[in-house]
Amino acid sequence: MSVFDDIRELKSSNDFEGAWQTGYKALQFDKNNEYLRTSLFWVIYAALKTLMVPIKSRENTAPRPSEQQEIDLWVSRIPSLELSLPNENIDFRLWNLFTKTGKFCEPICLYILQSGRNIFTPEDHKPYISDKGESPSIVQKLARMVAACYLLNPEKSALSAPRIVALINYAEDTAEDSAAGKIWLAYDKAKIFIQAGKTDRARQSFLVVLKRKRSESWAWFGLADTYPHEPNIAIKLLASGLMCSHEPKFIVRGFFKIAVRLAELGAYEDASKALRKLMEVYERNGWPPKDNIVNLMSSSWYDASIDISDFDSIIRNLAEDADRYIIDKPQHYLGILQNVHGSEKGANIYVSRDLTLSARISLFPNRRLPEPGTPLKVLCDLSSDKPEVFKVAPGENFDSPDIRFFDGTLRITEKGFGFVNSDVFVQASLAAKFPTNSETTGVAVASFDKAKNRYGWKAITLRRKDC
Repeated sequence: MSVFDDIRELKSSNDFEGAWQTGYKALQFDKNNEYLRTSLFWVIYAALKTLMVPIKSRENTAPRPSEQQEIDLWVSRIPSLELSLPNENIDFRLWNLFTKTGKFCEPICLYILQSGRNIFTPEDHKPYISDKGESPSIVQKLARMVAACYLLNPEKSALSAPRIVALINYAEDTAEDSAAGKIWLAYDKAKIFIQAGKTDRARQSFLVVLKRKRSESWAWFGLADTYPHEPNIAIKLLASGLMCSHEPKFIVRGFFKIAVRLAELGAYEDASKALRKLMEVYERNGWPPKDNIVNLMSSSWYDASIDISDFDSIIRNLAEDADRYIIDKPQHYLGILQNVHGSEKGANIYVSRDLTLSARISLFPNRRLPEPGTPLKVLCDLSSDKPEVFKVAPGENFDSPDIRFFDGTLRITEKGFGFVNSDVFVQASLAAKFPTNSETTGVAVASFDKAKNRYGWKAITLRRKDC
């Protein structure tokens, strides 16, 4: 029998260690045998699959110490094969084994880092598109997995933080994932910089995150961590995060952090209120307070009986103008909601005949789009070629030469569109909701009429006058 027959027979009987020892011994006498290297790689794969499939099916996917030791042993054998890279055998099948469990396996993360970009094929840079949406590319998945492994225990990790950042930068530059998907790479990078004490670089990464995640409390809390010596700014950012917190696990983190920073400034009453709010969440969920919370509550300034009925308004006041720390050139506009996007994931906001802004639904309060014609206050960043919407808030009625409230009789033409008072154009989709000669009222905006080569009035809302 050949060594390949021996490996195959041992592998089929699940004697993976025997298959490895037999094949690896033969490899020492025939180091350039690519077929033998490949056979041994698939022994490693089979052993890992047998170990990891049951782990991934458990509720707790963290391997037990004995399991992790065995996983690490098999993974540590991959570099000894000295496979040429990229390798047709090292593909999604291997990486799928490490879904959920890869961050616990330092040897596989070390192998990825040491291999660098050579480990990836062109296909690894493409996200997987299915009926359920887009799944991250292999490049992005592995960069995030390595970062997560490092962040579990950075003080004792054998992984190099600079090399992890380089891998993340490579993924940001070359992976073909959507910009929304890549935002998590910036988040990982920010956490690594925080761990390394490089707060300025962490701040830049968190600002990238906040451009898309302004309604997420954890993004605000992360940015606050980049101001360790400026508690006033950190408190504003933490308060802004608390304003958009929904999940208890994020709320308690924010309450604790803001209590610490308020205490730094000697604002002990507000710090006590933050801790009282935090304990409300813990008591409501039946959670025992952590040691750091107990230690802070044992401070001489803590008042467990303090009235917290005004704490929400305190947070609103503290969060005021927090947006200025995430925008280079802030500018506020007054406008009205013109129309909802066909996807219903955003809307156009009419400011004037020269400016219409597009805003994602996540930028609106409670992620809800108001009715067309609703007055809005829009915060933009003017640092790029066109205004970038950062926040949308309810506004009040305002005067504008390009926005008009009208009422009158709707006349519908044979083509389906209509006019009110002969000068307000009503598109067919809007006019179809009413019979001709209806008495109507609505909002119109200045709109360029290409046929007449001039501006005219176009209705964006229409309703019966008696409604």
